[in-house]
Amino acid sequence: MFSFSHLSSLFSAVIATVSLSTPLDLLAEEVPQSLRLRWLPGYIYTQETLTETTTSLTAIGKPEDQKMKVIQTTLIDVVGHESGEKRAKVCFKSLTGEVSLQGKKHTFDSADLSRADPMIKASVGQSVGKTFVLAYGPDDQFIEVRDSSSLSSSPDGIVALDQIAEAKQVADLYRRSLEMGLPKMAVKTGDRWTAQESVDFPSAGMVHVELHAKMDAIADYAGRRHAKITFEGEMKRANDSVGTRMVTLGNGSKTFGQVLFDLEYGSVSYGAFRADIKLEIGGKIVPVRQQVTTRLVSLVKKKAS
Repeated sequence: MFSFSHLSSLFSAVIATVSLSTPLDLLAEEVPQSLRLRWLPGYIYTQETLTETTTSLTAIGKPEDQKMKVIQTTLIDVVGHESGEKRAKVCFKSLTGEVSLQGKKHTFDSADLSRADPMIKASVGQSVGKTFVLAYGPDDQFIEVRDSSSLSSSPDGIVALDQIAEAKQVADLYRRSLEMGLPKMAVKTGDRWTAQESVDFPSAGMVHVELHAKMDAIADYAGRRHAKITFEGEMKRANDSVGTRMVTLGNGSKTFGQVLFDLEYGSVSYGAFRADIKLEIGGKIVPVRQQVTTRLVSLVKKKAS
């Protein structure tokens, strides 16, 4: 790798030619890069996320484990405003997949749920078509979640306050998933950092997450330069959640993965995560393994109206 130490030793001899003869990718590895999400107003992002979950019910005496495989398509429509704000409207467009229930495999497609199991129909129906807005400032700093009421809508039109609060939690969890592993400061190849966050999960309560990340390299992906980031970390429940919930996070829950950050467009093109979670349900430990792969399948400029 071409480094600044090499450049210093050769400086007097090749000062006139080094900027022309050195590969740009090698120089890019030595220059700190901002890896903050930069939404492009006037564009629509399409994500595809594959989530595979195995819940080890045999650990608590059930006859078999529960397995679920879900493919979710998400659209993000970004609009710019005179104030300089960028508003990313997120829509969970579709869900397809399969799940094992009581020893039988069930497939589903949100485009037609007429034959789906009632439990699947209720769950998928609560997610597909729901929208919310993530507001960002001119400097791309996150401001707040807005317009999340559709996440908590009910058939009778009556929405409880706790449902509104949970809807905002779901929207914020999605926003945090977009930023998982990304540093808050500019970094270069070889840099390491630690991120500590508290995340409020609707089902398991407040969880403390500590990630140890590294920028591994500048790599080509889909014809553009990307920063490759790897990370691993631990998840721990907040002490005040013990004894207050039926479901809480057990000790020893871990996560790891990698992301490819597009240096030109300021977005994550690819992310692969795995979490080995220990849930405490009614005083029993239930191991859960979840693998999530997300790809940015298209980034399209909207036609002028």
